[in-house]
Amino acid sequence: MNYDKRVREKGKTSLEQTHLVLIEMLRIVDYICRKNKLTYWLDAGNLLGLVRHNGFIPWDDDIDLCMLRDDYEKFIEIVHKDLPKELFFQYKSSDDKNCKWIKIRDNFSTVVTNQEKGKEIKYHQGIFIDIFPYDCIKEDFELAKIFLNRKYQRSKNPIVRKTRWLFNILSTVPVKLIGLDRLKRYYLNKFSDENPKLVATGIEIPNFFFTFDYGTVFPLSEMDFMGVKVMVPNKVHQYLTDMYGNYMKIPEEKNRVVHFAKILPFNKCNHYKALDY
Repeated sequence: MNYDKRVREKGKTSLEQTHLVLIEMLRIVDYICRKNKLTYWLDAGNLLGLVRHNGFIPWDDDIDLCMLRDDYEKFIEIVHKDLPKELFFQYKSSDDKNCKWIKIRDNFSTVVTNQEKGKEIKYHQGIFIDIFPYDCIKEDFELAKIFLNRKYQRSKNPIVRKTRWLFNILSTVPVKLIGLDRLKRYYLNKFSDENPKLVATGIEIPNFFFTFDYGTVFPLSEMDFMGVKVMVPNKVHQYLTDMYGNYMKIPEEKNRVVHFAKILPFNKCNHYKALDY
């Protein structure tokens, strides 16, 4: 499928141009998933934007998608066959060993997060779509996820939260000795079931700890997001309520989170695979 880099020219601001690029990228990812019969759905701020704003949240600057783990791992294997040269597949096996989940990047642009400001970055920095693995499980694996990612500040136990530095030291040894991937597989086998009750953000994802009833997510349905037919959770209202609470309330301006400190839709990043516009 062809990728139209010129869509960004229709935007009046760098954020509008970014949105247009993201929709074109979403069209490609959706095509790859449907062609290869891979399950995905629109997630987080984009699902919220679709419901609350009929599109992007006005200050949002990326796209979030989810895949069930089996499809996520298959996507890693097959994506290079269908991904246009104008897009870059980013993962820990490509150019960024610290990348915790898949990113699909535009090769003609540069985005700089607040954490990247003033640093010499060697990995690809194009406009991106995030793709997160999700796990189907028989019971909540939050404690295992906390241990695996050493995120003890998320514990419901106040003593654990206060002494998280100690728990972090104690858990570092087995994680390093056994290995993150082996521990991940152990816990996934332990919590998997032929008839799962829950769907949760991937056990190795340290940033997000969301868990939904299986019926809230499946069976997926379809909605239109800025001209692209995308898959969405079965019960969108429940999904967004579980994630955000009163999701229809517009946050105060100070709480409107923008990921990027700088957006350059027409300027390639320093990565060797980036392309001149």
